[in-house]
Amino acid sequence: MTFSYFFYKTVGAFLTPPGIFVTVALFGALFFCPKSKKKGFPSFSFAFFFALFLYALSIPLTARFLLLPLEEPYPLEIDGREGKAPVVLVLAGGIWSSDGSGTEFAMSPETLQRFVAGASAARKIGASLLYSGGYPEKAAEGRIEEMVRRTAERIGFSGELLVEGRSRTTWENFLFSSEIIRERGFDEVILVTSGFHLRRSMNSASRFLWSVPVRPLSSGRLEGDGPFIATDLLPSPSGLRNTSLALRELAGIFAYNLFGSLKDR
Repeated sequence: MTFSYFFYKTVGAFLTPPGIFVTVALFGALFFCPKSKKKGFPSFSFAFFFALFLYALSIPLTARFLLLPLEEPYPLEIDGREGKAPVVLVLAGGIWSSDGSGTEFAMSPETLQRFVAGASAARKIGASLLYSGGYPEKAAEGRIEEMVRRTAERIGFSGELLVEGRSRTTWENFLFSSEIIRERGFDEVILVTSGFHLRRSMNSASRFLWSVPVRPLSSGRLEGDGPFIATDLLPSPSGLRNTSLALRELAGIFAYNLFGSLKDR
């Protein structure tokens, strides 16, 4: 990496969001806070540490540090089936109202990635495919099934497809899909979701699918295990997004464990 390239990337990173907010906070700390000897230092300290906090949240290095422990333990490929009646369970990661009225829906890119990975795994091992995920409006449940079956047709999946369109959270994914799994007598579950989402999902699976073997399958990772590069220290929208996802997952894991422990008492 040449100096001119790194300089160009640095200037761009600190003059566009989210880096511009770090720049503004530092500028304010240096030129506006220390006007009063008595009140300036606390103000300067707050502005400086706020800028430092924003910077840490926005760099890819922080995202990698938080995401790798969440994503690395889980495989990207499935070897084969272990049960006689396996099912691939795909957890939705977002559904959009494609027409703005709540009558037509489309999978978010994240959900589509999970669905394609799940369909591929189901086709490979000869399993049924169960999609789990709904929309905030209960009236949309039928539309969700239409969307899922339309998407399956587009990607060429012709196996058995089941749709659970009521759930709106990870907890509800397992609450409702576990009913279908028990009713249909599936004896193995291949759980498909994004790599960063698998730890929380496996925690939930252990509570609702304790009588059925569950194997995790990652639909993709946000962070790889490649070498460190200098631009990992520059603020970026993707760095902030990935850090936010990781922090949300860690908070969710804590909340699910706390909620589960309280229910077990």
